[in-house]
Amino acid sequence: MYVTGTFQHNLDAKQRLTLPADFRRQIDGTVYLVKVLDCVYGFTPEGHKEYVDSLFPNGYDPRDRKQEALRRYINAQTVMTDVDSAGRVSLSKMDAKVHQMLGREVVVVGNTDHFEIWNAATWNEKQEALTDEDLAALLYRE
Repeated sequence: MYVTGTFQHNLDAKQRLTLPADFRRQIDGTVYLVKVLDCVYGFTPEGHKEYVDSLFPNGYDPRDRKQEALRRYINAQTVMTDVDSAGRVSLSKMDAKVHQMLGREVVVVGNTDHFEIWNAATWNEKQEALTDEDLAALLYRE
């Protein structure tokens, strides 16, 4: 999956989100949704595995209690859902705290190898906090 862009959406009464058409074309049926700090990440099955593996850059050691606990935690925060015939994913299996965090008005953001679902007000606050200097530091060596 390679997704970009920002899209305003509303969750419906059944906690379903209609994915942007560009995203739907790249997803083959199943999406893994995981709460990550202030938002929810959405992955293809392969993308989710790559994401979890990337959290352990020196390789996952199942005999390391801390690694085992962290991997268990991230996987426990993850739900699998199918994209329905209308192009929607259901967030209904996610924890009630996720529903409170997101609210009804959300922003869906393509972030290269995954998409993110943000509460619209939180997204706007995060974007306003970025400055031209932040972008310049990323773009140019000084």
